[in-house]
Amino acid sequence: MSLESAVGARLIRTSFVAEKTLSLELELSDPNYRFEAGQAASLSFVDPARSGESRTFSFSSAPAELPRVTFATRLTPGSSFKEALAQARPNDSFEISSPFGEFLLPQGDEAAKPLVLLAGGIGITPFRSMIRQVKRSGREGHMTLLTLNRTQEETPFYEECQSWKEEGVVSWVPVETRAPGVSGIPRETLVTSALEGIFKEAGEEARLYLAGPPAMVDGLARILETAFRFPQERLTMDLFFGYPSA
Repeated sequence: MSLESAVGARLIRTSFVAEKTLSLELELSDPNYRFEAGQAASLSFVDPARSGESRTFSFSSAPAELPRVTFATRLTPGSSFKEALAQARPNDSFEISSPFGEFLLPQGDEAAKPLVLLAGGIGITPFRSMIRQVKRSGREGHMTLLTLNRTQEETPFYEECQSWKEEGVVSWVPVETRAPGVSGIPRETLVTSALEGIFKEAGEEARLYLAGPPAMVDGLARILETAFRFPQERLTMDLFFGYPSA
């Protein structure tokens, strides 16, 4: 199926960036293609025999890395499209739609305020795009990243998150609900404890971005409301449909 206003793309490589999490790096045929960190696009195979479907993914690469782009996805069972992605090989042809979405970094006066990024599972992808862009542009402002996963092995881009923390690009707080030593502790308790430390450092003016599968996003939003009375006007959310909650 051809996408409206789509551009061609050639697969460079695939790699696993966490357990059952596949990353695809592609090179676009159009040197004038542009997107903003946090946006998404629809991806499809040129060859309909591979999979006639298309799927929406957030860019996990920075705009500054064009004409190369990357996407990452959990390989959920029963998806013929994702099965086809897992079998894709270098030089396979794809089509990528025009970018869309308003899940963007704050601008103007808001840009200087502390920014807290809450990534539930695969929800880290738009934040990776943002952080990599900020790292390249030298944008001012403090950022904190909380990642919520079951284990370290299931945390996408774990080593890259660690390097961001070591370089001082972002303050990273990993929450692993099935890590050794936390067995039996409710997820809500682990997240609330982590957020208490984050808000103590970020202050009352912090902006908060939340991304991930709907059930996970809803759970985190409830914690923000019940435990912290976090103002809705300073909360921006992006829901990744089609994924089970961790």
